[in-house]
Amino acid sequence: MLIIPAIDLYQKKVVRLTKGDETNCKVYSNDPISVAKKWKDQGAKWLHLIDLSAAFSKGDNTEIIEGIIKNVDISVEVGGGIRSLEKIEELISIGVQRLILGTKATESNFLKKALEIGGDKIAVAVDEKKGKLAIKGWQESVDLSIAQYLKYLKEQGIKWVIYTDVSRDGTLEGFNLERIKQISKDYQFNLIFSGGVSSLEDVKNVKETVAQAAGIVIGKALYEQKFNLLDALAI
Repeated sequence: MLIIPAIDLYQKKVVRLTKGDETNCKVYSNDPISVAKKWKDQGAKWLHLIDLSAAFSKGDNTEIIEGIIKNVDISVEVGGGIRSLEKIEELISIGVQRLILGTKATESNFLKKALEIGGDKIAVAVDEKKGKLAIKGWQESVDLSIAQYLKYLKEQGIKWVIYTDVSRDGTLEGFNLERIKQISKDYQFNLIFSGGVSSLEDVKNVKETVAQAAGIVIGKALYEQKFNLLDALAI
């Protein structure tokens, strides 16, 4: 199971939002490349880069993402505002190893074409908000249950899913362990979980009880020094 530090990029800065709220934004660094190097030096094998500027349609941070790839020897998965096939091709061309589709993955024709271009590099974000699928930077929900959406993704041939409980993201409240155990039990994906990691106990619980957990994304807990990356990796 991978421990994947998150670097959320907004206006060229490293930030964290609470529950995806753009107005509840805390800046942690003006130098994303140095943050990426820090996590690499502490033993991370992957980074979870989310382009919040692109997600909110306020420009993008592609230049910074490319800078991280060029300057830090680490694999990256990138999400946020990937809404065209051209963007998928661009991100693959600069060396992104995994692309996380959000809103556009709900369009079966787009998803099919994305898979033709990216194959197993394509992952889909499944963001749950009050039992429904959250889209458009978590600002809207669609009348589609998570179970229905996961069934659709399986039919489309998706292998990687990044599941986030929006209500817990950035809150340090811990995982909804029963919920992620249920998702892991019912659906055979490579599952990466995010949203609310608060302690090493959360890491341990997922490692020991969630069979399909391919990884955990950790953001605010690392930036707020609730625990350090080395101890999480040791688990």
